[in-house]
Amino acid sequence: MGYEISASSRTAIIITFAIYTLGMIAIGLYSKKTMDKTAVDKYVDEFYTGGRGMGAIVVAMMVAAGLCSAGTFLGGPGLGYSVGLTWVLAGFSQIFMNFTVFGEIGKKVGIVARRINAQSYVDLFVSRYNSNKFIGVFAILAVMMFLGSYVVAQFVGGARLFESMTGLSYTLGLVLFAGLVLVTAALGGIKGVAAAIVFQGIIMTVSVIMLFILTLSHLGPLTSVYKEIISIDPSVVTPWTWSPMYQFSMWIVYGLVWIGLPHGAMATLTYKDTKSMHKAIIMGVLFVLVWTLALIWTGSLGRAMFPDLEVPDQIIPSIAMKVLPPWLAGLTLAGVAGAIQSTVGSMVIIISSTFVKNAYQSMINPKADSKKLKKVTVMSTVAICIAIFILSINPPNALQFMITFAVGGLGSAFFWPLLLGIYWKRTNEYGAAAGMVGGMVTYILGAGNYLPIAMGMNAVVVALFVSLLLTVSISLATPKPPKGIIMIWFGKYYPKEVLSK
Repeated sequence: MGYEISASSRTAIIITFAIYTLGMIAIGLYSKKTMDKTAVDKYVDEFYTGGRGMGAIVVAMMVAAGLCSAGTFLGGPGLGYSVGLTWVLAGFSQIFMNFTVFGEIGKKVGIVARRINAQSYVDLFVSRYNSNKFIGVFAILAVMMFLGSYVVAQFVGGARLFESMTGLSYTLGLVLFAGLVLVTAALGGIKGVAAAIVFQGIIMTVSVIMLFILTLSHLGPLTSVYKEIISIDPSVVTPWTWSPMYQFSMWIVYGLVWIGLPHGAMATLTYKDTKSMHKAIIMGVLFVLVWTLALIWTGSLGRAMFPDLEVPDQIIPSIAMKVLPPWLAGLTLAGVAGAIQSTVGSMVIIISSTFVKNAYQSMINPKADSKKLKKVTVMSTVAICIAIFILSINPPNALQFMITFAVGGLGSAFFWPLLLGIYWKRTNEYGAAAGMVGGMVTYILGAGNYLPIAMGMNAVVVALFVSLLLTVSISLATPKPPKGIIMIWFGKYYPKEVLSK
């Protein structure tokens, strides 16, 4: 069972969370004021890429806090509690997510994005693959459906946590979570989300460090703690509860395929210069190291305090309410909220940019002027936030299916077509389309146990292999990409007439 707290402690938690909420509102309003000064013809570019002028700390947090969602703060420690050190071995693979994203595609995408004026993740695929309509439509539907579902899941988890820690209603928690994202994303665009992410990253870091230190202080000597944990369940103190094959597949999932997630790769469109990108790699690794190490270890130690917790994902809130003074427990709630809202804010920008740039401007109204695009950008971002809020009140049954396959399916679909498209000239639209569809379908069949193809690993490994095989073989069997595209993506000089398209 979890830990019960008094009414006065809940009041202190609510006050701390309220201060955090006011800080977020202030950031949103300041970002709106900044965006209001932007010229109409530059508004969309500023809204989605920040004018490609983001500094190191902002870019570092956009990747680190954008990818470290409720999973890092709730699900990861929950696995540390339930399966122990075997998850510690696997979970540490995510420490290098900033290095993976910028190391795999950062410099190349930064150059090409400026050449083609890319303002969305899908813009990269449309440009590289000859404006192929199937790839464009597939990418639009995949991003909007699967990321939209994932955002709903984040909101639902955050609102339930708010309800359990404050004693206030689920609906109020949902309104606060959705409202803060609306204020930062719809009013300030990527700049609002980025400013909020830096603030949230600081809150996350402070709360994690305080929770870790005070948990160790509360428990006392680790020798005694681990003797007690071993007496409860000795399997949680060995790193080999999972097989080596499954461990390997988890390293693939958490250490390799981040660029297949649109909200992870979006930061590569925004950094100011190479120097900022390099600094962002180092900063991001350090932040994620602190969060991952402290949270997973704290979760595994939680066995000594709560040996029979019914829901392992509740271990961090339970420990926070037991070992921290109420105002610091409130800071932990704010840290979890920050982890969720930073991820959701990034995803909302991705969904909005995909709709405005790749659906509205490319297919619905290609002749829309700057004033019209500005209006559609703001209205669509607000509409996306409202739609997600409505779905979160009573999530539809089909939603769970999409949530289950969202991250793995997107990674399986986009990883190889993006990576090969950047480094292998021969990759064409036919191979990319086959790799996208084949990777996503294989992942759904394997992860859903519709076909026994996972071979004791996470299904993403087999899905990535199928995607790679299809992308390469179909590309080799079909015509080469047009020369103009090769020059833009690989050449020192590139045709201006193609650039203008």
